[in-house]
Amino acid sequence: MDPSGGVGGFPVKDRSGAFMLSAARHCDGEEGYWQTWEGAENVGTSDRQQSDLGTDTVGIALHGAESRGFLYDGEAYRTDGFAKRVVGYGHNNVGDYVCTDGANGGVHCNIKITDTDIGVAGSNGSWSPITDRAAVSQYSPDQVAGVNGDSGGPVFAGVNNYSDDEARGTITAFEKTTTCPSSLNADTVLDGHVRTPWCFTAAYYVPVYQTLQTLKWTLVTG
Repeated sequence: MDPSGGVGGFPVKDRSGAFMLSAARHCDGEEGYWQTWEGAENVGTSDRQQSDLGTDTVGIALHGAESRGFLYDGEAYRTDGFAKRVVGYGHNNVGDYVCTDGANGGVHCNIKITDTDIGVAGSNGSWSPITDRAAVSQYSPDQVAGVNGDSGGPVFAGVNNYSDDEARGTITAFEKTTTCPSSLNADTVLDGHVRTPWCFTAAYYVPVYQTLQTLKWTLVTG
């Protein structure tokens, strides 16, 4: 969602009640200004007072605007405003299936949780002591957990027959590079005409409860 390739995440309120969007701290480029990719519309700016290195998190201040309890859940290039309600957050357990949601490559579901509460060096090299790992499974439609530029995006679980989303975390790093399937190409990956897309089969993400607890944020639900 910003020119450096970062992705905005879940709608939250800080401890004073101000509306924000969560984002990965390592995506905090371009002087902290966040814009939409194609429309280049201003979204907000990074609030350095609402950030934490250990959870790789920063809040995007919306300058008086409200973040509503919805999450985009679809292809990267879809522009019709489609979104699903965020109905709360859940804890991650090995064997659960989740979806990754990146601004560059869109949503990838049926990613299976393989590990919880493990430490990892994030995309900027900083250590996150509590992360969860999810990797593609036999049920993953495209055998991809994410695309370059998707780091910082939200992780969620589909609930209520996949009509709503349950927040699970924020992507801090990917691993295991793989060739992208034909469905992820220059025309379907958001910056595909700027650089050749490459894909990953596993993602590390900071569990959302850890972020909310550390920064004393509240998740905005729909």
